[in-house]
Amino acid sequence: MDEKNLAKIFIEHFEEYKPILQEHIVFNDEILNHIFFGECNEYFIKLIEEDKEIPKIERLFDFFEQMAIQGDDYVKELLSATILGRLGDSKQALEKAHKYMGFETKKASDEIEKFWGRY
Repeated sequence: MDEKNLAKIFIEHFEEYKPILQEHIVFNDEILNHIFFGECNEYFIKLIEEDKEIPKIERLFDFFEQMAIQGDDYVKELLSATILGRLGDSKQALEKAHKYMGFETKKASDEIEKFWGRY
């Protein structure tokens, strides 16, 4: 998993985000992963805060765990800075998310929270 194929792999697992990616490409003429995943963050946070669609949340965090394990440095940094860092902006969402995080995702989340002085 690397910068070039990250969004494509994500969309293969989560087709409901395809319209966001298509709009992103039209606007930017390319895939800017940090921007694209930043655009998805509000959907991620809402999903987690509502805590209703458990299988979807579990799949999402399984994907995040794969990013943390199989991703190159770019993907790991995107996970930490763009996704988990934003997730930590909502203490409620972060608390709920912890029960779905795998070991490496939780480790990355804890590190970014410490970096921001919120932990």
